[in-house]
Amino acid sequence: MSNATPLGVTEEQIAAAEAELGIRFPDRLREVWKTYNCNELPGGWRVYPVFDPANPRKTAGSITYENLRGAWGRRVMTLGLISIASNGTGNQLVLKVEEGQAGAEIFFWQHDTQKLKAWKPGFDSIAGRAAKAREAVQRLQQTFGRREH
Repeated sequence: MSNATPLGVTEEQIAAAEAELGIRFPDRLREVWKTYNCNELPGGWRVYPVFDPANPRKTAGSITYENLRGAWGRRVMTLGLISIASNGTGNQLVLKVEEGQAGAEIFFWQHDTQKLKAWKPGFDSIAGRAAKAREAVQRLQQTFGRREH
């Protein structure tokens, strides 16, 4: 299946995003992006992808773009947080950042109150969805072949 569209991103692409943001992501999030780069979760959540120049349309709303140029991402960064997902209402899933390292616990940031609470599904939920999405796309690629852009 060498002609299949890449589904995850490389270490180099993740490192470029980290350099642009000035942080290091937790290993669990890095693994999610390497498994599948465009993840959606129940409740309308969209996990921000790492920008992939091979797929610019699908990854335009990348983690770097949303945090450096997006209204809510810029706001949470002033609070020592990094946004990793949005549900389209202003609410964010965020990680705490200390000394350039993003923490391994995911928090729900409510935009109206700006309060944090632990997001109980956590990385296991995101990783599970990434694996299922990757498998589904691979099945489609095997059935229908690679689709040219």
